[in-house]
Amino acid sequence: MRTPSILSAIICAASVLMPVMAYADEVTQRLVVWQKSGEKVYFDLAEEPRTSFSGGLLIIKTNTVETSYQRSNIVRFTYEGVHTGVVSEAATRELTVTQTDNGITLKNVKKGTIVRMYDPAGGLIDTRTSNGTSPIQFSLTGRPAGVYLVNMNDQTFKILKR
Repeated sequence: MRTPSILSAIICAASVLMPVMAYADEVTQRLVVWQKSGEKVYFDLAEEPRTSFSGGLLIIKTNTVETSYQRSNIVRFTYEGVHTGVVSEAATRELTVTQTDNGITLKNVKKGTIVRMYDPAGGLIDTRTSNGTSPIQFSLTGRPAGVYLVNMNDQTFKILKR
């Protein structure tokens, strides 16, 4: 007669875990400003935050507020709860990274920049050097699903192939 007690334990565990799993899907999408002091400031994306830079300031305007921060006091700003195929913290606003089902394209890469792509095991797949005008493309056709890395200078992009 152990079967009913095991079944009861599984049902009980599922009832406890179900709300936790549902909560994980309800992540608020927001812009996060990371300050050198360790403080984080959050702006909900529903408020449509717009960022700009002027006179050494990071300026953030939303539908309801406008605020500014000294750029020298900002470590970085990122997005939370936003699910994309490419995760990056690009140091330049001109760089464009586009992922497709078959690969990745990087545009506006500075001339002479060496770009490397690594497979999920960390093995080097390919190395390209930018000529400053043509996009750099890496193909994932025929490669297994997994997380690939594209590295250039001090930037690394994670590429998820499903």
